[in-house]
Amino acid sequence: MYRIGEIAKLMNISKRTIDYYTQMGLLNPIRTDSNYRLYGHETIQILELVEHYKNLKMPLEEIKSSIEMMHSENSIDKQKVEQHFEQIALIMEHLKEELKAMQPILQKLNKQQKEQLVSKLTPQGITLAQTLYLLFK
Repeated sequence: MYRIGEIAKLMNISKRTIDYYTQMGLLNPIRTDSNYRLYGHETIQILELVEHYKNLKMPLEEIKSSIEMMHSENSIDKQKVEQHFEQIALIMEHLKEELKAMQPILQKLNKQQKEQLVSKLTPQGITLAQTLYLLFK
């Protein structure tokens, strides 16, 4: 378990940001008898997701909705799932356009340069691309 300052330092964000996310309901710390907030490992995962979605320019309310949907133990709201897939589709369309714009540049690269680019992709990124391809095939 981490105190607010520890989690802020670990995740390289401000305590104020953690306070804001807690007020929003994104983070759910436990309180000690002396009223300290303690954050668990799940907080790290949530903060990583928030950062990921923020990099994709997703608004915080949508981020919150997506995280709530992922952590829901009850039946999932069909409308929220559809909204989430629409968001993913928009991101994929954006990526498709980016790749389309990059295609002429990529065609000018030699084999070694292409291999160097591919080596920068993470295994998770490659797996994700393959999964998305199969999912929407």
